[in-house]
Amino acid sequence: MAKRPVPLLRWLAIVALLFLIIGLPLIFRDQFMAASDAVLAAADERPIAAAAFIIAALTLDLFLPVPNGVTNTLAGAAFGFPVGTLVIWLGLMGASLAGYAVGRWAARPLAKRWLGADDVEKAHALAERAGPIALILSRPVPVLAEVMAIAAGVSAMAFARFALVMALANLGVAMLFAAIGAAAIEQASTELLMLGAVGLPLLFWLSWQGIERWRTR
Repeated sequence: MAKRPVPLLRWLAIVALLFLIIGLPLIFRDQFMAASDAVLAAADERPIAAAAFIIAALTLDLFLPVPNGVTNTLAGAAFGFPVGTLVIWLGLMGASLAGYAVGRWAARPLAKRWLGADDVEKAHALAERAGPIALILSRPVPVLAEVMAIAAGVSAMAFARFALVMALANLGVAMLFAAIGAAAIEQASTELLMLGAVGLPLLFWLSWQGIERWRTR
């Protein structure tokens, strides 16, 4: 039986997401650098408020197209490696738990409306087949991270198991981006900032796409 063509709207959604995650930081590079200076100043003047803002932005990534690479890298730049890791981890955990709650209690209809039926079904099947491994590998991948968290809720994965897996996976992601952001400030390197904001998210997303193509061959 021939496969159905991918709907145009789905491709448009993918292009829009990639533009928001990768295109905007590149197009508005100067504004991004100005924003990073503003975040650094805010972290010095009102560190608790700045940390709360970053945590909220990362948590709301489930519902809004927040470029995680930018937010994570700025957190590392603003707070350094140890505190930056904690701030990023809290934000990522907020998004993970919110995604699980949507999948578990808002159930499939709402998840499908947000993500598309095909994406939810794929993620559900992958979550059931690979379990914690799929969740861990999905964490640094834009879009897939949120899809997998929702899929874990839809598949009714035990909450304690989900929370433990997410805590460990999010810690690894938080440490990576915090290290890049902190190093960028220490070395006054714009290139490192852009690596965290754009390079890594793009690398992880392309890797996911490559794996998907290999699996469906």
